[in-house]
Amino acid sequence: MINELLAAAILSTSFSVRTPNDDTKPLDYEYMVKSEKTEGSFTYTAKRDWERELGEKYVDDIFKFNKNIYGFYGGMDYIDKTSKNIHYETYNIGLTKHGFRIGASWKDNEPMLEVGFLKNFKKDDFNYNVKLSIKYSDHYSDEGSIISLKSELKKWFGKFNIFALSKYDYYNKNEDFQFKVGVGIQL
Repeated sequence: MINELLAAAILSTSFSVRTPNDDTKPLDYEYMVKSEKTEGSFTYTAKRDWERELGEKYVDDIFKFNKNIYGFYGGMDYIDKTSKNIHYETYNIGLTKHGFRIGASWKDNEPMLEVGFLKNFKKDDFNYNVKLSIKYSDHYSDEGSIISLKSELKKWFGKFNIFALSKYDYYNKNEDFQFKVGVGIQL
């Protein structure tokens, strides 16, 4: 089990500073620490952000894990983005085949339909990863639907890469959109 947790795990950190939209406020910043494993039958993401936006300080936590066994999956998502007022926890089970997922999620003991798609494409020195997850329940209507979309493109130059990342999260009429371009290194 320990080997599966650590094999192919990626540890990363980033720091950014930017001028705020309000000149009377101090500089905005974001510091991130993340560990993730995106390939294999057991995958996870554990991420923490410390940030200041328009003078307000926030701590955002994301923890997701998933286990695939013989075409079935089970897992959990814990999202606490105080900076965007997005907070939820779901427990997920279902069927998966060729990157497609269909199953059920439970949030606050209420069932939700979950559909999704996860695929990693590799060709030569390009990597493209896309992940879409939609969780819906009539009980929650439009306010409680959860939509998460992430895509990342990397171009490798030996151990270095240039990447473009886009993420979109929607929950309870709150949205979080991020777009990043950067340089990475494989240690």
